[in-house]
Amino acid sequence: MEKLRLENITKFFGKRKVLYDVSFSVLNKEFFCITGRPGAGKTTLLRIIAGLEKQTSGDVYIDGRLVNDVDPSERGVSMFFENLALYPNKTAFENIAFPLRVRKYPENEIRKRVLEIARLLNIEYLLDRFPRTFSGGEAQRVALARTLIRDAEIYLLDEPLSNIDALLRIQARTEFKRLQKDLGKTFIYSTHDPIEALALGDRVCVMHEGKILQVDRPEIIYDHPKNKYVATFVGNPPMNILPCYISQEDEKLYLKHERFTLDVTRFKPIIQEYVGKRLLLGIRPEHIEPSKEKIENSIEVKLISVEYLGDRAVLYFELDDVLLRVLGKIGETYPVGEKLWVKFNEEKMHLIDESSGKVLI
Repeated sequence: MEKLRLENITKFFGKRKVLYDVSFSVLNKEFFCITGRPGAGKTTLLRIIAGLEKQTSGDVYIDGRLVNDVDPSERGVSMFFENLALYPNKTAFENIAFPLRVRKYPENEIRKRVLEIARLLNIEYLLDRFPRTFSGGEAQRVALARTLIRDAEIYLLDEPLSNIDALLRIQARTEFKRLQKDLGKTFIYSTHDPIEALALGDRVCVMHEGKILQVDRPEIIYDHPKNKYVATFVGNPPMNILPCYISQEDEKLYLKHERFTLDVTRFKPIIQEYVGKRLLLGIRPEHIEPSKEKIENSIEVKLISVEYLGDRAVLYFELDDVLLRVLGKIGETYPVGEKLWVKFNEEKMHLIDESSGKVLI
């Protein structure tokens, strides 16, 4: 069942256009993630959903009701702000209770709900303390509790983990997933980190410069990106992009690079029009096999840098003018300067139109 629908949302700040005909739907009780680099328009979009910002054109529907002119307090939406905005002169208890006090809830109901949400977020020990005594992670949890204490239909979370360290972020992801399921509510979660979006979202929306590039399940976003931007933005290390061209010999088509040739005849109906033209080959680092001995259909390369990630390493090779990233094998060590061979998994490669950035395969 649809909880939220955006139709052709456009936003100008003065003469600067920051959102371009944004349209998507969010299902009831869905964990929906919006990801994109800073400046993509994520926060503006959340503020429009909350009613804190007015779109220049387009419509916002919540539970099938048009809410363009509905006051924020009447939309059934609660928003977590990136800057936290805790009151420094109020205890954690008073900060969390504030939305209920404004709405004149009875004191016994306020106390009951504050204790419930504090227990859910494991911050009961903070309730009598002031914000100046909080760590970054503790402040984040108190601000989140203040957002979640409202009995909202949709919770908007703007970069909720941006101010805490990497270890806490990983732990917090698991807690967010559990929290959303426990509450049984719709979460719309904004993050600049695509890995975080893939880890959390039932579906993921990728934004760039105010435009929606792709909305789909995490595995589809990762394995079947629609364009070059999504392909390279989602994934760490990012996808390798190699300039090639298509050549035809008799009835066969080949993808050619200075250092290798791949038979792509099986894609003939899709790429026939590119014969004699450039195409980009996209392939993720984990889909390239490194070997210390020559193997069939492999390319000889020289290792120029290594980035160790515990049991595995990211290997960097120079392939003409392109830096090629490859994931090393578990437990293997790779001395810089060593000669290696790499082999592409041809079942996992993508062919990309150079001018439009559209992923063809």
